[in-house]
Amino acid sequence: MLGVETIANTFRFLGDAFHVSSKVVLAHKIEKTKSCSGLSFKTQFLYFLVFICRYFDIFEFKYRRFMNLYNLILKICFVAFQAVILYLVRIKYYASYDSKSDTFKIRLLVIPSAVVSLLLKSKSEGVYEWVSEYLYCFSLVLESIAILPQLVQLQEEGESESMTSVFILLLGLYRAMYTIYFLLKWAAGLRVSPVLMACGMIQVLVYLDFFFVYYKHVFKKTKKTLPTMNK
Repeated sequence: MLGVETIANTFRFLGDAFHVSSKVVLAHKIEKTKSCSGLSFKTQFLYFLVFICRYFDIFEFKYRRFMNLYNLILKICFVAFQAVILYLVRIKYYASYDSKSDTFKIRLLVIPSAVVSLLLKSKSEGVYEWVSEYLYCFSLVLESIAILPQLVQLQEEGESESMTSVFILLLGLYRAMYTIYFLLKWAAGLRVSPVLMACGMIQVLVYLDFFFVYYKHVFKKTKKTLPTMNK
């Protein structure tokens, strides 16, 4: 019989697969259609910032077991794929980018996240450890709300590109799998960071709200549009 930790890890691996898939699918779709229409550059920039801060320790790799190598490969993949997406949106296919709809002021997300992280970060000793812990906490808080510019843009435009919807769906599945992973670890008596849990739950709620609205206005009704900000 499989142990709780083994089952929990299965959900973690599924979450990682959905997360990587969201980046691969998005980059492939942009390149295939030669367009980034409907995509928020600001959300993609925030995710890049999240990965850079979270993987501040990427060069501290020490192989002790398989998971060390697994985590290193994931870190490299996330940073690389996100950099590619930024390049595609900001440089290669910038002509198709709708900056007029991507209006969310990201400082309203970055500054509060930076301040809150000062209060939530784990205790640390030494300057390097303090910076590392702070950046990690900041990445968790920022990731939980990084999708907001994209969701606001969807409401501004009143419709959702299939590329954008699939991207958000995969991100939602990634967070759902990780939330189950954390809950199973907690149920098994293993230590789970309260900040990690809280940020994960916030993300799940944000995605659930989007999919509720998306289902209600796109699938349940004949018109393929979302409610706009001025409706």
